[in-house]
Amino acid sequence: MAARPANPALAVDILRVTTDLIDEQGFEALKLRDVAEKLGISATTIYLYYKDKGQLLEAAVDRAFDWFGESQEQAVAGLSGVEVLRARARAYVVWGIEHPNLYRLMFERPHGYSPDRSGARRRSYLRYLEAVQQLMDEGVLRPSESVQEIVSLSWATNHGLVSLIIGGRMFGPIGEAIPAEEAKRRLIHMVDASMEQWLRAWMAEGQESTDAIEK
Repeated sequence: MAARPANPALAVDILRVTTDLIDEQGFEALKLRDVAEKLGISATTIYLYYKDKGQLLEAAVDRAFDWFGESQEQAVAGLSGVEVLRARARAYVVWGIEHPNLYRLMFERPHGYSPDRSGARRRSYLRYLEAVQQLMDEGVLRPSESVQEIVSLSWATNHGLVSLIIGGRMFGPIGEAIPAEEAKRRLIHMVDASMEQWLRAWMAEGQESTDAIEK
């Protein structure tokens, strides 16, 4: 690929508009001419920064994962103990249901593999893993040699719930069968209930999970 023109701001704008359009209408409907029109440039200009639509979509996946992870970091700011796990789980599902098209881009569209990208895209999962390991080290949770499997089970539960709901396979189509806010409320309640069961299974002896399920 030829060297990119010396206008990094335009590359950032192309990616921003691409991500916004996917968030609004889904990655299947994305057209480069729509991105160009939003920016007041020609569609061919995009190819000076991204070799094809596939590379632009890969960059949009990275941007979405960053946004996804940032929402979790904001949610846990100032928290400690098991409240960190609860907040991460809630932030995960809330972001997913508020940005269903980006969530589908991240988890349903096949992606090209690269070690660098894989690490960045797994960052929020790894932060969750670190939080669980820290609680085990502090004696809040029971220690286990299978911490990654334990965390993966909780993570997969969050993913499954989001996927079922945004796909309309749990409550029906959001906005038609059920209002978006009601779907979100039910989802948070289910995630809280799941997390409470998970905590009760793994709390160390003498520790309490402090049930925080919203009725």
